[in-house]
Amino acid sequence: MNWVVFTLGAWTMLGFEQGFKGSLSLGTTSIAPSFLAVYAVFIASSSPPRAAQWGCLILGALMDLSSPIARIDSTTLFTLLGPNALGALLMCQLVLAIRGLMFRRNPLTIAFLSCVGFALWQVVVTAIFSIRHIAGDPTAWAPNAELGARLGSSVYTGILALPVSLVLIVLMPMFAFQYIPYRITHRR
Repeated sequence: MNWVVFTLGAWTMLGFEQGFKGSLSLGTTSIAPSFLAVYAVFIASSSPPRAAQWGCLILGALMDLSSPIARIDSTTLFTLLGPNALGALLMCQLVLAIRGLMFRRNPLTIAFLSCVGFALWQVVVTAIFSIRHIAGDPTAWAPNAELGARLGSSVYTGILALPVSLVLIVLMPMFAFQYIPYRITHRR
């Protein structure tokens, strides 16, 4: 995988995430699509396993660093590195496990994996923050409402993945993915 192209793509998707997420949200809810999640699914479905894991870990860390969480007093925000990175890594493992059963160059595949993978990602993030909240962390966190909004965001991300994946599939040769599937052969 070409890491320079990956970095430029991550920077672009982070810019889309920061710039368009607020305007694409549904009404007053926090349901909004994630450009970084679509990019992470694209990377996980196309690149070699080790590169996919590192790429998704980096994209999850970018999401952690760019989305601060409010405290109960609502006067301060804090950033916690880890929940989105772990969620992205687990999403990557899911995509790596089932990508052999899918057509990788199909936009519907990227859309389906974005929806399912981002749902798993958000369940992990919600579980981590819920455990922290139960342990007494003063975050403004309502687990049921957060999980509902985050699962709604995963469906919205799957819908957004259709047009975004068309562009990513066209740009696929620039990434220089060199994935060779493992084949079992027996000598006799």
